[in-house]
Amino acid sequence: MFLHEYEPQEIFAAVDNAGADTIEFWMETPTFWMRGAHVSELADLLTRYPHFGNIAMHGPVFELNPCSFNPKIADLAAEYTLACMDILEQLGGGVLTIHPGKRTAKRPISPIDKERFVRFIERVGSAAVGSSVTVALENMPPAVNAHMVKADELRSVLDEYGWLSLTWDYAHACLTGDPFSFPRECGERIVNIHTSKGDRHAMHSPLAGTPEADELKSVLSAMRYQGLMTFELEDLSFMPHSGSLCPRPLSYEEKIAVLTREVEEFSVCRCI
Repeated sequence: MFLHEYEPQEIFAAVDNAGADTIEFWMETPTFWMRGAHVSELADLLTRYPHFGNIAMHGPVFELNPCSFNPKIADLAAEYTLACMDILEQLGGGVLTIHPGKRTAKRPISPIDKERFVRFIERVGSAAVGSSVTVALENMPPAVNAHMVKADELRSVLDEYGWLSLTWDYAHACLTGDPFSFPRECGERIVNIHTSKGDRHAMHSPLAGTPEADELKSVLSAMRYQGLMTFELEDLSFMPHSGSLCPRPLSYEEKIAVLTREVEEFSVCRCI
């Protein structure tokens, strides 16, 4: 969402200019999505940025819910996830992050919702096994109808599905009270980390220069993490409001500067 309003070529350029070595591209980037989400568009961009290698992607989630009690919505969520997987496969493979869905009503997850989740994850697995795509389930922030919030929930699913990996969203995990329960319980299955600061007042704001960044780097060093680290920032955290990080919306150049600070902060903790 940090570069939500920009064209894909501007997003790739920003990530490159910030010094990052690859990108997690959101299938629902508006102009890419509305033009038909053609793999050729991303393939052309990768000829300009061949050093990005096998990029990651984030599956579609806006207005979609694989656990929806509307069967057509649930089917559509699965179909778009498989379409995103196909794009990544055609690009040579990589990590695909997916969401687990939620209960449609704002009530606690029920056995029926869990059945819908199983139906979705098995449908994804039937396409993932044997492919060049590594599917990673993302932990969700706490909510009354949220699914896959705590580390033990994810551990149970990872034990059930050996082909499945984990995208550890650090900001989401912070809201559970113990963000490091995820590397303790699921560390060997983490292939992507959504890195940002998260609290009840602002989600997905920068970590660079914070005590949380120092603690996270220490944990990553101890676990010798060598997977992806994605700086998942929300530009609304900078929009004018009481307590805002910035008195006005950030320009494109200012967003690159923010990303650069994140890259520089965490580049020193890469485990070689």
